Order: sequence, then structure tokens, then C-alpha cells
Amino acid sequence: MNIKENEENSTEEMIRPGDMLRQAREKLGYSQKDIASRLRLKLSVINNIEDNIFEESQVATFTRGYVCSYAKYVGLNEKEILAKLDLLGHAQPKEQEMQSFSRRTKREAHDSRIMGITWGVAAIIIGLTAAWWWQSEQLESGTDLSTVSSELSQPLDESIANSDLSDPTITGISASDINAAAEGTVVTASEPETVLSATNDSDLISAVDDEVSISNPSTVINAGSDNDSFVAEQASDVISESAESTDDGAIVSDLKLSFAGDCWIDVRDANGKRLDTGIKKTGDVLNLNGAAPFKVVLGAPGVVEMTYKGEPVDLSVYPTGKVARFKLPL
Repeated sequence: MNIKENEENSTEEMIRPGDMLRQAREKLGYSQKDIASRLRLKLSVINNIEDNIFEESQVATFTRGYVCSYAKYVGLNEKEILAKLDLLGHAQPKEQEMQSFSRRTKREAHDSRIMGITWGVAAIIIGLTAAWWWQSEQLESGTDLSTVSSELSQPLDESIANSDLSDPTITGISASDINAAAEGTVVTASEPETVLSATNDSDLISAVDDEVSISNPSTVINAGSDNDSFVAEQASDVISESAESTDDGAIVSDLKLSFAGDCWIDVRDANGKRLDTGIKKTGDVLNLNGAAPFKVVLGAPGVVEMTYKGEPVDLSVYPTGKVARFKLPL
């Protein structure tokens, strides 16, 4: 208790800075209004200083500046007044955080940060989209290549079976034998065990077929007039078959493909039957027939000329280097 009482007594005995300023003002004959007008301060500020009321909410630097200006105007020592102010513990100068007095500056700084974040997110999205598109293109091209390679590995038996053969096929008899039979030539042999009797027509027919297909020069046919007539009939049948095959070749095919370069193809009809498939070389020509519509796949459409029922098919719409897939008729 004694310590507190001593502190209170010392505080009461010490002259406070507001009292010193008031006494100096009164001594000079100035009113508070005169001081406020001279220092360009509010009258309430001058009154608070003389009453030693220093608001903590007020910035310490401003308070000390007001006191210094007041002391200087009334002729008191500024340092002495500030020292007494410090002893009272009022308006101690402290480091305070600098604050912007412009909300616009804060708003602009905030907006710039938001814009930076927005542009960053947009750049990331664009980058991810570009990467996804590039990967999709790579996967699509890889799928086309794998499809072509798998189709190339399929057997070409159906292609061979469906390809048109330009060489005429003569079964069971040769051209030289036909000519000889037509002229009525009888071939004799030195071996008597191979001579055939013409008493039985059926035996004669089978023997002639066997002997002619083997084309053995040691075989002798002695058939008389019946043998000559039979051979003549065989020759006429072969000639008629050759004429029919020639007429069939003149018929316009459903599809005709001409190749100016190497190209892989796959052609199927409406029933799913594969008409042809595989790699075609330069100069190859295909004539295909089947049930429409046809499903056509061309690995290099730029080197192919195609006609459908005699009408040309425009393949220029398909880009070079890309696999063309379409149906005919379009």
C-alpha cells in the first residue's frame, strides 16, 4: 500500500504537459480558440491536450506532433514537454503497420492477383486440352496401322479364289490331241497290250479321257469311226466353252480397280463375303462381282482408279496417306 500511495503522490506533484501548455497560453493571453486557429486544429484537440487526455486510438506520431507545435507556439521547450509526456506513459511512439489510405489501391492489388490466378488456370486447361488432343491423334493413327497390319496377315486364299484368271482352262484334253482327233488321225503303237477295243462305247469314252489326260505317247487308240465322232464332239465342246468364257469376259464387272502404285485393299459384298483383300502392285487390274452394296477399304486411295458398273468413282475426296472406307453405290 505504501508503494502505491508514493506513486500516486509523485504523480500528483509532477506537473503534466497539458498543465504546462495551459499555463503558458494563459500567460501569453491566448485563448484555446486562438491556438486552434493558429495550429489549424480542432478546438476539441486543444482542449484534450490541456486536460492531458490522449486517446490511444489516435496515432502516436500525430499526438506528439500536436504537442510539439503547441509548445513551440507558446514558447516552451519541445523536448522538455515530450519528456514529461513520455514519463506519463501517454502517446509512446510505437512501430505501427503502414496502412494504405486508398481502398482503390487495395482493390487493384486484389484484382491483379485474381487475374493472375485466372490466367494461370486458363493456361493449364489449354495445355491439358492440347495434350489430350495430341494423344488422341496418336492413338487413332496407331489404331489404323494395327488394323491394316492385322488385315494384311489374313490368308489370301479367298483373293486367289475370287480373282479372274485370264488363261483359258481346258480340262481332260490337250489342243494337239483335239486337232489330231478332228483330222481323223489314228495313232498306232508298237505295244499291243495297250490297244483298246471299240465294242463298248462307255469303255471307249473312259479310256480316251484317261489316255488323253495323261498324254502318254506310248498309248494307241484304235477306235474306228466311233472314236473319231467322239473326239470330234469333245473338240466342239471345248471350243464352245472357250467361246462362252470369252463372252463372259466381255460383260461389264460390278467393280473394276486399276492400280498405279502399291495399295492394300479389302472388298466385301452385301452378304459379308470378302471378294478380295491384300496388297496390290502397280499395274494390277481387278474385276469383282457380287451383291451390292459393296464395302470398300483402300489403304492408298490416291493410286487407285475405280469404276462401278462402268461409271468412274471419284476418289479425290479422300486425303492422300489416309485409309479410305466407303460403300458403293454411294
